[in-house]
Amino acid sequence: MQGVKKTRQSRTRRAPGQSAREQERLIADRTLVKTAMEQAWAQGAAGEEYVGGLLNTLREKGWTAIHDLRRGSQGSNVDHLVIGPAGVFVIDTKWVSGKVWVAGSRIRVNNFPQNYLEKLEEQVFYVHERLLAASGRPSLWVQGLLVFVEPQWTVKEQPFPFGVLSDEDLLPALTRMPRRFSADEVAELARAASRAATWT
Repeated sequence: MQGVKKTRQSRTRRAPGQSAREQERLIADRTLVKTAMEQAWAQGAAGEEYVGGLLNTLREKGWTAIHDLRRGSQGSNVDHLVIGPAGVFVIDTKWVSGKVWVAGSRIRVNNFPQNYLEKLEEQVFYVHERLLAASGRPSLWVQGLLVFVEPQWTVKEQPFPFGVLSDEDLLPALTRMPRRFSADEVAELARAASRAATWT
């Protein structure tokens, strides 16, 4: 039973970028030379750690941040789940090398199409369904945000219904949004999100 408890706790009490760091170490242990894949995981982990640190500063303003939230037995994760007065946010962090181009639902990195928004949509749906059931609320608005660290980019059009932001714009955007929840509602949702059973 101890092992089960530890596993459940690890779903909601993880460090930013923990899954990416684990994947980087797994690849590093299998190769003698640092590979492009290992470097990509390392850069991704660094981006998640950095954005996680930014989000943690919101705690003093009544926000809750859960990092590297494991999605059931699927082996995938939500980089950051943030709950605060302005709402519930699923944040997917990207730190990529090269130029980023955003035009509505189309995102390209170095002119190669990316499926970032499809993955974000899956994460938002997962969080919405699980948190809605766990909180007992009649409805729940969950916003997906794609956050790029130090992007070299062109944003022609935001991809409705998601938001695409730089790391510099993330905190100002979250703290300037209108209030959706009272402090009690934030606490209630944070409790539901912190329960491992919500995500299993």
